[in-house]
Amino acid sequence: MADASPFEHPTLSRWQALQGLAERLELLLMAPQATGNFPASVEAMTRELDNLMVDDVDLGVFEVVRIGPEKLSRYGSLHSLHTACVVWLVAHRKEWTAAKRLSALSAALTMNIAVTDLQTTLALQSSPLTDAQRQRMREHPLDSERLLRGLGVLDEDWLSAVAQHHEQPDGQGYPQGLTRMTDLADVLRTCDVFCAKMSPRNGRPAMLSPTAAMSIFHQRSANKFGASVVTTIGVFPPGALVALNTGEQAIVTARTTDPLRPMVALLTDERGQPLDAPVGAATGKDAGRPVAGAARDASLAELFTPTDVLRTRGSN
Repeated sequence: MADASPFEHPTLSRWQALQGLAERLELLLMAPQATGNFPASVEAMTRELDNLMVDDVDLGVFEVVRIGPEKLSRYGSLHSLHTACVVWLVAHRKEWTAAKRLSALSAALTMNIAVTDLQTTLALQSSPLTDAQRQRMREHPLDSERLLRGLGVLDEDWLSAVAQHHEQPDGQGYPQGLTRMTDLADVLRTCDVFCAKMSPRNGRPAMLSPTAAMSIFHQRSANKFGASVVTTIGVFPPGALVALNTGEQAIVTARTTDPLRPMVALLTDERGQPLDAPVGAATGKDAGRPVAGAARDASLAELFTPTDVLRTRGSN
């Protein structure tokens, strides 16, 4: 099915903008010296992401949660974008000031700038890390901070969050073994771990969102922000594959005031056979389609493109 003009469908227009942002972020992280003013470029992307999340927070969650092959092949840059989306959710829930929220988003987008290429390599790599790879990963928080300083970043909140985003309150983090870190670093670590758990690896499928959320909630390393991640993402977040008690399989497209009754795009019929195109639908007993739980077949995500799925928003 051909994509509708973005001017004809607001959701698709915002989706196109988010994908464009992801592509520009990848170019920036892979060649940061190529831009004339790196801090200004990141600030522009940060504000663009902030506006997109304000305009359509469920679309941002959809991008984080959905399963897609590019999340493996472009892991280095997409992981940073997804972490920034989850950071935004927590910052909004905590009612952080705009300045603090924007510093946190900038830190999320650039936290792994020293190893963007290596992260994608490792996501695709089936063998264990080499000693050199392990050393680069262990040192990347401070390497990224130094690189950002060299590129002209002056925001100390941004810089300290990057430098400390793998430290833990019990001192078991790295690379410095700190026991105290900034709020921005703490939330960045929690959201980083959450998004990493949800992302696929070579030989390991992406973890379903509720499972990943509960896992991080019970982790000691999640600290005070773990509960915020679980609460803001929700039980059946946009992008999650779900099974309905009718036998239909669907993907969540938007949340409602009832966390157990999300809006969905139907992917299959009652017999589990793929539809010709996704169909927007409400869920719940009143709609005759209660959500039975998470779908078990991740390959359902391959039936239709994200644009085909998102086109159903507002069509039911």
